[in-house]
Amino acid sequence: MVKLIVANLRERPTRTFVSVLAVALGVALVLVSVGLANGQLTDHSTRIQKVGGDLILQPPNSSHLLMLSSASMLVNLDRVIRKIEGVSDVTPLLVQMDGFKQLYGVDPISFQHFNPNLKFLEGRMLQTRDETVVDTIYAEHNNVRLGDLHPLLGREFRVTGIFEAGTAVRVLIHLEEVQFLNGTPGKCSVFFIRTADPSMIPQVESELQGIFEDHTITRSSKLQEIWQSNTPLFRPFVISIVSIAVVVSFLIILLSMYSTITERTREIGILRSLGASREFIIKMILKESLLICGAGVAFGFALRMLGIYLVGQAFPTLPFDTPLAWKVGAPAMAVLGGTLGSFYPAFKAARLDPVRALGYE
Repeated sequence: MVKLIVANLRERPTRTFVSVLAVALGVALVLVSVGLANGQLTDHSTRIQKVGGDLILQPPNSSHLLMLSSASMLVNLDRVIRKIEGVSDVTPLLVQMDGFKQLYGVDPISFQHFNPNLKFLEGRMLQTRDETVVDTIYAEHNNVRLGDLHPLLGREFRVTGIFEAGTAVRVLIHLEEVQFLNGTPGKCSVFFIRTADPSMIPQVESELQGIFEDHTITRSSKLQEIWQSNTPLFRPFVISIVSIAVVVSFLIILLSMYSTITERTREIGILRSLGASREFIIKMILKESLLICGAGVAFGFALRMLGIYLVGQAFPTLPFDTPLAWKVGAPAMAVLGGTLGSFYPAFKAARLDPVRALGYE
């Protein structure tokens, strides 16, 4: 049967290639889209966790996504937080967007002391309000060098340091300068809080909830889980992409197999007249679709690698992270869609009358 199936596919190379390509595009679309969306969330949550805080305090009704909050908390609230038993360190941040870039306004001394993963490969930490530091990925992508004047927030800053990528955001500016440009002197949008011991996190969290009743308090270890469940459109986006891939596989295989059955009516009649059972015909059609889907899955993974390479060349700062579950699930759904699409043509072929099929022109 295998030789017969391969011969049938080779007999119609254009249709076979188009079917394989359609399945491959569906698989690649799912893997690249999910990898890009999940990579953004994973990368950002990892970098925030590497700042070193156990708890994150934000104003009331703040968004967990990207730490976007109004700059409504007084910086000197850090004195209140430091008095809580179990708190070992605190640093304030003012999160600001510059177009599509996210910046942190930081207090240079407290932030560098707070963040053990802030390692400078060139230069030093910013000291004055007209200075900025960037990470290695940002510097490479934007062709920024130590000592350059770099435009941010409508003015130019001197680049005094380039730190190893992987912690915080990609650009840091002096907290007081961001406060001035934002029109919020003496205020911040986020406090990162470190406890003296991980076992004290629940106790400190409870104390913070008692003092800051309406504020948003988040454990940094749960950021990715919270973002994936609360990020607007994340789940609908993934469901939509997967649905499109499954429907495409289903329709392409359905149309391909249906037209193939029509063209091979006489051939199927000959097989039936030679003693081929209905079960044999059904299995033959289903195995053809499985072979097409299998080739499409393999080609889809190749297209995924090409897609990641091309996106990486165009947007080096975009991370990819495709979970293993999706690497298994996406091909499985494509094969399922293709197999379901072949059922009707398979049963139609099996019901063909041998006598009429032999006379089909």
